[in-house]
Amino acid sequence: MKTGSETDNWRKKYFDSLDSLEKDQRRFQSMETALKRLAGRLCTASLGQSSRLDDEIRKLQKTLRRDVTPEELDQLTPALTEAIGALDQSTVAPPAVPTPVAAQPPKVPPESPKAQSAPPVELRLQALPESPPKLPHDTTIGDERVQATLSALLDELRRDPELVSQVEALDAKLAASMTLGELPEVLSSLAEIVAQRIQRIERSKQEIEDLLSQMVGKLDEIGRFVAEQNQNQSQSQASSATLNIQLAGEMKAMGESVEAAGDLQQIRLQVRSRLDSIDRHLQEFRQRETAMAGAIRMRNEQMRARVTLLEDEANRLHNQLKAERRLSTIDVLTKIPNRLAYEKRMEEELNRWRRFQQPTCIAVWDVDHFKRINDTCGHRAGDRVLSTVAECLAGRIRGTDFLARYGGEEFVMILCGSQLDDAVRRMDEMRIAIAEIGFHFRGARLSVTISSGVTALLAGDSASAAFDRADKAMYRAKENGRNRCVSM
Repeated sequence: MKTGSETDNWRKKYFDSLDSLEKDQRRFQSMETALKRLAGRLCTASLGQSSRLDDEIRKLQKTLRRDVTPEELDQLTPALTEAIGALDQSTVAPPAVPTPVAAQPPKVPPESPKAQSAPPVELRLQALPESPPKLPHDTTIGDERVQATLSALLDELRRDPELVSQVEALDAKLAASMTLGELPEVLSSLAEIVAQRIQRIERSKQEIEDLLSQMVGKLDEIGRFVAEQNQNQSQSQASSATLNIQLAGEMKAMGESVEAAGDLQQIRLQVRSRLDSIDRHLQEFRQRETAMAGAIRMRNEQMRARVTLLEDEANRLHNQLKAERRLSTIDVLTKIPNRLAYEKRMEEELNRWRRFQQPTCIAVWDVDHFKRINDTCGHRAGDRVLSTVAECLAGRIRGTDFLARYGGEEFVMILCGSQLDDAVRRMDEMRIAIAEIGFHFRGARLSVTISSGVTALLAGDSASAAFDRADKAMYRAKENGRNRCVSM
């Protein structure tokens, strides 16, 4: 049976877990809001192509302004897709400008010769404004901000193992050039995946709430059980007291009978009668104790079974939360720790360094000309470069070192027990190894290099101060020609 302190630990642990799930829920609700805002802006940008398409877009905008389900979006998608298809099929002739019609001279009576010689009135018609150009549905959407926002949403959704296959399928569509005609389907699919993720968070939250409710109920049962135990103990004490009073009474009565008896035979009868009465009291006492012990044993077994079930459920949810927490500190693309994990580890190493003053260095990495790689080869090729670079770096660090993806094409290392000169030498070896990797794109070799800045922890350093110093060293390496390591 759990003690009171262990039960309090359970309460704290699962209330903390509930807070974590609520934070996840708020984050995905923010993602859903951002997605709706993005869809609204894209809808606004698409207005003016045709009246039919404008009607469907306004329906979509109106739907996005309230809580919407994936089923409602699915109902809007066919009509919107047909309107976009009709836009491409229709060939709209430019608006014809009416041809000026020469004005007929007014009819003048014959007796007005002066009127007959009047020049004809000239009508001047202003040309009608041209309608805005209409984009066909196969127009490519080349806004990098749109692509980046959608990719960030997919990275968050990819953390859920059950949604990976759907996310990968949608990511494949985003990797290719997305057209205006494909946009409604992509947004609808993304909204559906976000809704599924929110539903799973809600379900996990509900499971923990149910578990907490069960725990409160079980704690109440334990409280009642303890109260019953106290009551049983009081009853046992009362039963023992009653037996003592009965035995004392019988012994006193026996003594009085012996003193009052006139002969030995009468004394014998009196003693036997009192002994029989004492034996009866003892049997009644044993029966009460046996019944009470049986009831206590049954309640103990029931309580043990219930606590075991509760512990099994708690362990299952605890393991599930541990897996969620582990996924939240792993970068989805490169499979190495992310910025959150780095910040936590950095605080630990900084506290350790302050106590023991063990040499520790920070290294910041940045892939050279990464935007050029994305623009030239595409985002999927850029993702492959980041994954390969992360794998190369992770394979060359020691067990005591730490590597994380800080964000974008930037990585960060914590090098425990390394002097600055030794750290620079090791970073140069890693830099050369990355430069020698054989990247190819469409049969041609693709040169990928990386620049690094290294610094050692100094007295009075904070985590941000040490990182900023290494980051400045890295930018100095960029300014000095890239593909190099600079210390500061």
